[in-house]
Amino acid sequence: MDFVLDTGASATVLSTQTAERLGINIEELRKDKECCGCSGEEMQARLGSVKSIRVGNAEVKNIEVAIMDLTSLSKAVGTALAGIVGYTFMKHFRVVVDYPNERISFEKI
Repeated sequence: MDFVLDTGASATVLSTQTAERLGINIEELRKDKECCGCSGEEMQARLGSVKSIRVGNAEVKNIEVAIMDLTSLSKAVGTALAGIVGYTFMKHFRVVVDYPNERISFEKI
């Protein structure tokens, strides 16, 4: 699945389509919450948690996620996004961005 890494995102996000594909019943999640989205635009999100999210060998279990429509962001980046890797995932690691080799690594703290 295609995710973006957003060092400014406070939450890890799943698109509504990804949540549905994973069998998450969005209606059972906590009520909508307004949060700041792309370009400071207010967006609606449902809050929940998933058993785990893994990026390469880096995994976080029982992680809280926001679930929201990422259609506009997907169009802006030119690919269907499954979600956004945000602070709730990254806070467990030292994140190393190797620009020359186009690699990102997550080192356990």
